[in-house]
Amino acid sequence: MADECYSELLNIPSSTVLITGGSSGIGLGLARCFVQAGAAVIITGRREQLLKEAAEELNGIGKKKVVFHVNDTEKLAERQALYEWITHEYPQTNILINNAGIQQRAPFIPNEIPSENIAWEEREKEIQINVCAPMHLSHLFIQHFRQMKTTTAIMNVSSGLAFVPLAPIPIYSATKAALHSFTMSLRYQLMNEIKNIQVYEIVPPAVQTNLGGSHAFGEPLAEYCQATFERLQKGEQEIGYKFSDEGRKMKSREDTDKYFKNFNDNMVKLFQSQKL
Repeated sequence: MADECYSELLNIPSSTVLITGGSSGIGLGLARCFVQAGAAVIITGRREQLLKEAAEELNGIGKKKVVFHVNDTEKLAERQALYEWITHEYPQTNILINNAGIQQRAPFIPNEIPSENIAWEEREKEIQINVCAPMHLSHLFIQHFRQMKTTTAIMNVSSGLAFVPLAPIPIYSATKAALHSFTMSLRYQLMNEIKNIQVYEIVPPAVQTNLGGSHAFGEPLAEYCQATFERLQKGEQEIGYKFSDEGRKMKSREDTDKYFKNFNDNMVKLFQSQKL
């Protein structure tokens, strides 16, 4: 299933796309691609000023007005409110991109100095935003998409760490593994039950964004998003890039374990050298 494509391609210029976490990083990068391809785009996020700035930029490169909406996907009530707002104000929305995510880089093992530890409530935000939000929003929008006559899509942004985890950020890695598993199951169910809803998984490697504070060592954002967008246009169901493509195509558990050790050894050295 990893390299399969949908035979019916999305009509991007006729689409209306909702992107959570669309004010920066990969969300904004994908928004640029969709806008340039002629789609109508709606971006959401928690920070109004960043959303305003992103919308202004996007409105300067496309022909259709980009709309922004302040929303915190961590909160169940706000996810429900977002769904109700979209279906009332923009019922033509046919693509949902579950992109919003956070990454906590503080050590998971409790420090002997209490002030240097992160409260569990902060860590749980990672689970709520990275796992509960995309699952809940997918559940909600299936109700809307199944009624549409056009081809619709749910696109979940996971990570190469879903396949080869990074030990210093175990919760983040685990949330992305959960999202990968969910996306595979959702795709299988919808292929058999509601055929007008396609399910894609976008699997980034480290990309140069502000996720977790900084990913200055990652792939260039514009280059990554353009390559991913081109593969979405071809109907590829699961889209990795460089490291994440290698990780998701491991042929055996033995290969994965070796890759995991080498990858983690190198990344720990990088984190220490750059104090990430």
